[in-house]
Amino acid sequence: MRALILAAGLGTRFKSERAKVLHTIMNKPMLWYVYQTIKGINIKEVAVVVGHQSEEVKKVFEGEEGLLFFHQKNPKGGTADAVLSAIDFWRDYQGYLLVINGDTPLVKAQTIKNMQRYIHLVEEYEGVRLSALLLSSFFPDPTGYGRIVKDPKGNVVKIVEEKDATPEEKQIKEINGGVYLFYCHHLLEVIFSIPPSQASGELYLTEAIGLMSKKGYLIRSFMAEEQAEVMGVNNRWELSIAENVIRLRILEKLSKEGNTIHQPETVWIEPSVVLEGDVEIEPGVAITKNSVLGRGVRVGRGSVVENSVLEEGVIVEPYSIIRDSKVKKGAIVGPFAHLRNQSVIGEGSHIGNFVEVKASSVGKKVNAKHLAYIGDALIGDRTNVGAGVVFANYDGKRKHQSHVGENVFIGSNSLIIAPIQLGSYSYIAGGSVINKNVEEGDLAIARAEMKVLKGKGKEKLT
Repeated sequence: MRALILAAGLGTRFKSERAKVLHTIMNKPMLWYVYQTIKGINIKEVAVVVGHQSEEVKKVFEGEEGLLFFHQKNPKGGTADAVLSAIDFWRDYQGYLLVINGDTPLVKAQTIKNMQRYIHLVEEYEGVRLSALLLSSFFPDPTGYGRIVKDPKGNVVKIVEEKDATPEEKQIKEINGGVYLFYCHHLLEVIFSIPPSQASGELYLTEAIGLMSKKGYLIRSFMAEEQAEVMGVNNRWELSIAENVIRLRILEKLSKEGNTIHQPETVWIEPSVVLEGDVEIEPGVAITKNSVLGRGVRVGRGSVVENSVLEEGVIVEPYSIIRDSKVKKGAIVGPFAHLRNQSVIGEGSHIGNFVEVKASSVGKKVNAKHLAYIGDALIGDRTNVGAGVVFANYDGKRKHQSHVGENVFIGSNSLIIAPIQLGSYSYIAGGSVINKNVEEGDLAIARAEMKVLKGKGKEKLT
């Protein structure tokens, strides 16, 4: 089987200059999901019809090999015109062509596999070849969808759009899902005979079904497992609905793989995220991009993990943000902590309440539990960073690094002015402003002398 993705449309109902298929679901273009479905069927020969913003659409497939692209010159030419644009891809093919719209991100790979299987079963047990098999579903309220009209034997006779349907046809509940398997030889016989729509002038692929039926060819419908699968995305509200369906599918899959997700209606986990098992996700969490969470990780309520790696046993306390960073085995982050800019937190370390770590490497069993800023620093194992410590890494023009050795104690409310080096086992007294290197094992105190003016306090307050 070959696959043809139709991705040339303008998407005028989106009221956007961006091509419809480029609008995102869970931070991926909706077209990406369609292609993932095709990859899930293991179809090797795939073509894409592009039109509006064709170069941007092609970028969705960067890194994929063997794809063919065909350009639809008239983006308002209709779906049949799009299939004709790629006729060199399927004209001489003796098998079936999957035609799928780029705005149908909810179709499952298993559904299309089942459609293939059904075609083979019909050939084997009924001794006939289906000219087309189309995906359908029953809707209690089919308003706005094309209806599938069948003969008494259950074979499809035609697809009629609602505006063209008779009162009797409008009572039909089975609707067209816009996913087709066409026998290429029979499609070629009818596609040039499709008349343009009197209302829009477009060539609709659905007309091919009626023309095939008139030739005596056999067409059938195949019921989707879920109603959502046949839902196209024609406006931004439908995009939101589709996104919610995909979000819950992702969470269901992760849960069945052995992870606990509390209140899944509040959780956002993107399709590129990996949970390695026995991970626990609390309500309101967002995990995005290429994040990887090792076994036994727990992410607390309201936290955000973006493009980061959390190794086995890491605990992220509530309302913490981790971006583009790595947290090693057994470390604790938060609550209300912020890691960013390729920071690395060592095994067993604790980055605590309202601590921000930026572009820094923190060693093993380091404690920075309260109200600190660590920027552009290399911190050795077993160092203690007290409450209120600030690494002053910016001089107004450039960023500078701080190098802190092992087993260093930095007392509360100290200011470390980079560039600087603090040797192993050095001790920084609380409240110090350190702007010179401290050698290994030394104690540094840098405070202004305290003065007490008798009675002046009461004078100021009265």
